[in-house]
Amino acid sequence: MRKIHMIALCLLLSLHLTACNTREDLQQLSMIEVYAANGELVNVIEDADILSQFNDLDDTDLSTDADASQSELANATEDCSVLYTIISYKSSAALLKDESPEKLTEITVYENSDIIREQIDPDNVKGVSVPASDLTFYISISEEDKAFLLSLAEFREKTV
Repeated sequence: MRKIHMIALCLLLSLHLTACNTREDLQQLSMIEVYAANGELVNVIEDADILSQFNDLDDTDLSTDADASQSELANATEDCSVLYTIISYKSSAALLKDESPEKLTEITVYENSDIIREQIDPDNVKGVSVPASDLTFYISISEEDKAFLLSLAEFREKTV
């Protein structure tokens, strides 16, 4: 049963992330923060083109045996050093009341690995309580996608 839930959540996340193409269709993705391994904030991104590229990342390559694959991928990252943590935020109706954006996902990028860890914030699953462990996925990404994620860490001054 756990495997079915994981596959369903992966598919929902994939649909959510790949269905967005325009600023209006970004599922209200409003900002990305990039942190170095030491926790230092290195970049804040609000550019619509970059947010759109981020949404278009191809993370739909899931194997049929998701539980076994997830364990293998998680084990493969145990000895890897963390390079960056990328946190995405979405705007919500609450923004109309001058409240902060809501955390959407947290992606961990590892050194010398094509595997990332993606955690969906449990507060984004409405109507049901889902443990954070069920919202954590390990994904093998292409070299192109990894290069894009690494490019997010390049320091750029936030434009006002």
